[in-house]
Amino acid sequence: MASPALLFALGTFFLWGTTNILIGYGEKNLGMDAQVFTAIMWISMGALGVGLLAYLLLTGKEIQWETKLLYPIAAGLFLGVGILSFVFAMSQKDMSTGATAAIATSNAVFTATLAFFLLKEDLSIRQWTGIGTVILGIILLRA
Repeated sequence: MASPALLFALGTFFLWGTTNILIGYGEKNLGMDAQVFTAIMWISMGALGVGLLAYLLLTGKEIQWETKLLYPIAAGLFLGVGILSFVFAMSQKDMSTGATAAIATSNAVFTATLAFFLLKEDLSIRQWTGIGTVILGIILLRA
């Protein structure tokens, strides 16, 4: 049986991939404005977040309302602005959508590099090779 981590990773892979297809289809085939699409998508994400918070509170999960909550709030804001940026990037015509998507979705490279410098996490030769391969792939897609 597959590990829960693998199943969730595959779920993320399929869900995010489907999201990108829905964005592209909505804009190209249905003529939806990117800003309107994104606003409705954010409302849906917000409703999901409110629903999860309500569920946690109703099931007795204690939440400490303190300053460390600024971190998930900041993460949510960065995620939201990042999604907005991605939708707008994909609606531009000056670069192929494949190259745009490759750059935008290679955030693991940025995350790993920041973790190396800011969190002092060790990266193996294999991880550095992966980072280099992703960067090379983006350069080749852009060319």
